Amino acid sequence: MDGARKAIRRDSETTLQYALEKNPELASKIIAEMFDKVLDVINSTDQKLAKQIREVDSRLGKRINELSIKIETVNNELSKRINELSIKIETVNNELSKRISGLAEEISNLARVVATLAPTVGKLDRRYAKLEEMELRGTLEGLCFGGGFMVDRGVIAPGKPAVDVIVSGKGLVALVEIAMKAGSRDINQLIKAARVYEEVYNVKPNILFLLSVEEPDKATYRRAESKGIIVTMRPGRILEILREKLNQ
Repeated sequence: MDGARKAIRRDSETTLQYALEKNPELASKIIAEMFDKVLDVINSTDQKLAKQIREVDSRLGKRINELSIKIETVNNELSKRINELSIKIETVNNELSKRISGLAEEISNLARVVATLAPTVGKLDRRYAKLEEMELRGTLEGLCFGGGFMVDRGVIAPGKPAVDVIVSGKGLVALVEIAMKAGSRDINQLIKAARVYEEVYNVKPNILFLLSVEEPDKATYRRAESKGIIVTMRPGRILEILREKLNQ
């Protein structure tokens, strides 16, 4: 094919060269025919390209329309879902607001109830503590009586510092202060009562006891020990120490 084209081109060039040399009119005619053929080729090519461009443009337009429809569908669906979610969120917010308001009112009511009950609870706590102390005192009295000691109320002199129990007998005197949870206040009370006892009876108590319902803190133990006070949670321990003193 290429060989044939080359042969035709060679013949055309030879003919054109001959015409240019021998017959200018023929050369002009040949050139015009060649130009027409070139124009025909260009026109044909242009038409083919235009057709292809139209086909591509048509396909692209169709795809763009399809994508536009899909995008619009997705947008509509998203808008619908967003509206639904907005409605649900608003509903939840309204419900939460109602619940929060209800809880706030309930808390306010509970606060009023607690404020009303607080004095009663405080009284009950104090009564409970007093009952615990009374129970310890009763146990201590029973043990000391059984051990041959006298047990008296801790009032030494009217208007003066006192203790809860005075245990005496067999040449011993012990002052006992009973507390729910022993602390510095109870230690000070014992020390003051011991001084009053010595002033009134001219006899210094042999032992000072701090009987606690609950376990005191370490600081209370240390301070009591530094003042010569014995801290215990067992009434029986007091009787044991009194007996040990008698045997010394």
